Amino acid sequence: MRALVYTAPRQVSIEERPRPVPTAGEVEIAVSTAGICGSDISGFLGHSRRRIPPMVLGHELVGRTAAGQRVVANPLISCGHCTACLSGAQNLCSSWRLLGMDRTAGCYAEFVSIPESQLYSIPDELTDKRAVIVEPLANIVHLFRIAAPLPFFRMGIVGGGTMGSLALLTALRLGVREVLVQDVSDVRLDVARRMGVTLAVNVASEDGRAEALRFAEKGLDVVLDASGSGAARQSAFDICRPGGLVVLLGMSQERSEIDFVTSIRKEHRVAMSFAYTPVDFERSLALLKAGEIDLSPWTVEMALEEGQLAFNRMTTDPGDTLKMLLRVN
Repeated sequence: MRALVYTAPRQVSIEERPRPVPTAGEVEIAVSTAGICGSDISGFLGHSRRRIPPMVLGHELVGRTAAGQRVVANPLISCGHCTACLSGAQNLCSSWRLLGMDRTAGCYAEFVSIPESQLYSIPDELTDKRAVIVEPLANIVHLFRIAAPLPFFRMGIVGGGTMGSLALLTALRLGVREVLVQDVSDVRLDVARRMGVTLAVNVASEDGRAEALRFAEKGLDVVLDASGSGAARQSAFDICRPGGLVVLLGMSQERSEIDFVTSIRKEHRVAMSFAYTPVDFERSLALLKAGEIDLSPWTVEMALEEGQLAFNRMTTDPGDTLKMLLRVN
């Protein structure tokens, strides 16, 4: 079968790979479309210790079973019997694995084998462009479940990429009163404005940072860091009100310094959000089926054979592209 293989930092190429043989409880899926995630980009750049070449990356997919049923797949596979799994926190499973990471082959290939329990049927009217974001959206559903914001909350989002944009669209569905998006890209800030943000600010300059602080006034109720850089994490604390909640989602840097003394004096609450549970995944899919969340206006599709170009574009000049798809079959 054809597969897009990560062969070295910043390099992917089409290779012939053996077709997977499903084990007990697994189903072979013919992949139609696969999404490029921020974590795939991190692996492509050589920044991930758990994505080592040669490897087939990718975990966001839409495909068909041998019977022709269109499906999406929850790519986060848990053991089902550890304490975390039994308590409903499958994302914290002691032995979870993800497609396209460690020794588990990903979905940038014609076929992939997945436990049948991870599959969800989708209707034909739900296009691949819309369906493929079920996995990243599940992360956002999970973080809002953790944050549990009160009615009429004011929110800040640091980072206007895919996850920040999905958080903005979801917050608007939840009835956020005002929402601020900070980024250093004018193109992505313009996308946020088109999505309905209250204020989008470029914080690359001192004037922009001052404008964001003026909008925040005494601080915002919930602030999400969807970036993961050191500066972004600190900025999330800076615009959070005393007693407010900072949610850390972005993972672009493993370590960063935070002015914890100031935050202790403000009694900031901190939540760290990782992945999602099957319940979050199902709720994400329900939102997509209802047409309530849609990134397709900012989605670009390229052929699997154009994988190198697709990754180059997303790492060097994504513009207003929030989701890059690879057409496989």
